[in-house]
Amino acid sequence: MTYPSQPGYPTPQYGGQSPQPQQQNNLWLIGGAVLTVLVIIMTVILLVVQRTHNSNSTEGGGGTTTTGEEGGDNTGDDGGDDGGDDGGDDGDGGAQVTELKSEACDAFDFSVFEEAYGPLDPEHTSRSESTTNGLGSLSCSFYNESVTGVNLRFNDYEDVDDVVYWVESDADYYNAENGYEFSEYTEIGDAGSFYTDDSSGTKTINLHVALGSLEVTAYTTLWEGEDIDEAAATAALEDFVAQSAELFADYM
Repeated sequence: MTYPSQPGYPTPQYGGQSPQPQQQNNLWLIGGAVLTVLVIIMTVILLVVQRTHNSNSTEGGGGTTTTGEEGGDNTGDDGGDDGGDDGGDDGDGGAQVTELKSEACDAFDFSVFEEAYGPLDPEHTSRSESTTNGLGSLSCSFYNESVTGVNLRFNDYEDVDDVVYWVESDADYYNAENGYEFSEYTEIGDAGSFYTDDSSGTKTINLHVALGSLEVTAYTTLWEGEDIDEAAATAALEDFVAQSAELFADYM
C-alpha cells in the first residue's frame, strides 16, 4: 500500500534575525498614550490648585472696614480685645456718627417745634433717603394735627465750596425784585440765607445754611387764619438747623 507523502515544513534559516512580535509594538503605543494622559491630568490639577490659591489670597486681602457705630476699625462689633471702655458694646468711648438715614429724623428734639406748632402728630410725619454717586440725601417732615409744620432737607456734597456757592447764590434769585424778603443768615454755618414769600394767603419761611459739606434747608408754610406765631415758627427752623450741626457733626 502506498501512503501519500506528508507536506514538508520550511526549514528555519539559521543565522538570520527573527521578526519582532507585533504585540510588543502595541504595548509601547498604549504606554505612551497613558503617559500623555497622565501628564495632561497633572497639568490641569496644578492649574486648578494655583487658581484656587490666588482666589483665596485676593479675598483675604480685601478686608472689611467697619463704621464708627460698630466700634472703629480695630475693635469690630464687640469692641475687640483691646476695646475696653474706648470701643465696647455701649459705645461710650466716642461720639456716635449720625448718617443721612431715615432714622436720623427721630433723633431731633421737638420741644421748640411744639412751642410754635403744638403737639407733633406722628401720623403726619414722613421721611425719605437716597444716595447718588455715594453722596446721601435726607428729607424729614414734621407736622401737627392740622398738617402744618416744618420740612427739612439735607444734601451731601463732595466739596464744601460747592455748598457755599449754592447758598450764596440765593441772593441772586430770592431778592426783592422777585418778590422775596431776603437777608443773610450768619448765626451758624459757613454761609446762610433767610428769605420769606407772601402769596395767596400763605407765608413761606426759608432758612438755607451750609454746614461743612452738608446743605441744610429748613422751611415752613404758614396759612392765613392759623394761630401760629411767625417768630416762633422761625425759632423752630433755627433750632432744627442748630440741632443738625450737632447731629451731623461728622460732615463739618
